[in-house]
Amino acid sequence: MKSELIFVLVLALVLDRALGEPPDTWHPTVFMGRVIGYLDQHIGSGTLILLATSIGFTALSYGILSLVSGGVLLGVSAVILKMTFSWRGLRDYTTPLAAAVERGDLEGARKCVPFIAGRNPTGLDEAGLVSTAVESIAESSVDSVVAPLLFFGAFSALSLEAGVSAAVCYRVVNTLDSMLGQPDNPKGFVPAKTDESLNLAPARLGAVLLLFSGALLRLPVGRGLRIFKRDRNTTASRNAGQTIAAMAGILGVVLEKSGSYKLGDPLAELKPRHIYEALRIVDLQIVTLTALMVIYWI
Repeated sequence: MKSELIFVLVLALVLDRALGEPPDTWHPTVFMGRVIGYLDQHIGSGTLILLATSIGFTALSYGILSLVSGGVLLGVSAVILKMTFSWRGLRDYTTPLAAAVERGDLEGARKCVPFIAGRNPTGLDEAGLVSTAVESIAESSVDSVVAPLLFFGAFSALSLEAGVSAAVCYRVVNTLDSMLGQPDNPKGFVPAKTDESLNLAPARLGAVLLLFSGALLRLPVGRGLRIFKRDRNTTASRNAGQTIAAMAGILGVVLEKSGSYKLGDPLAELKPRHIYEALRIVDLQIVTLTALMVIYWI
């Protein structure tokens, strides 16, 4: 059982790094979004939409896995698990922005913003564009990778099928929050609070892993810890500020969303190199998490 879990986890990570995200036409998360959009038009309760989608997709994944066994089960489990996280996507969606800024094409960089953050890119200067990318890398390291892998690991104590289905359930709730969780949407309150609750532990563990990764890379982790402790509760979200503050401290920069928050100290001017540095830290964060999970299973 433990060797099967390790195989599925490693294979899912390899598939992600090798292939990246599948086309939208058959991406499961895109399909989830379409189902959520349909239910949003026909159901007036966010709670009912949350129950219908989370139970439905979790049961579907568990049912599919229950139909196969042996090597097929391991392969299908790895494929489904990979669809719940996007590690390579953090790089694929932010490096084009970094490249555009490097060649002085700020307008081109602004066109990349909608793919990584829900903020208006109009008027963002070089520092604002780089900050947006670094913030996205830090925050998305949790909901895009750390959280689904943690749910897989936690529920795999019951069975492989339960672990993969738990990761699917998390992805449904997170997708629902991103679609309906706006403050002015009454349907989004319950999905948003559910997503916030599910991310309480992953966000804080993610921040600790970022600090640990910074230490391994011989970056100023003491400064990172100081900024983390000082600024992590500055954001409106109880979770987003955890990893953003840690990343700001490690890099020695200010990460700012105009009119919302400002984390870190301006020890260095934001440059595209900070995007690549943030990706390097997050890569080690994910490798460290994977190693810890494998050690636990062994």
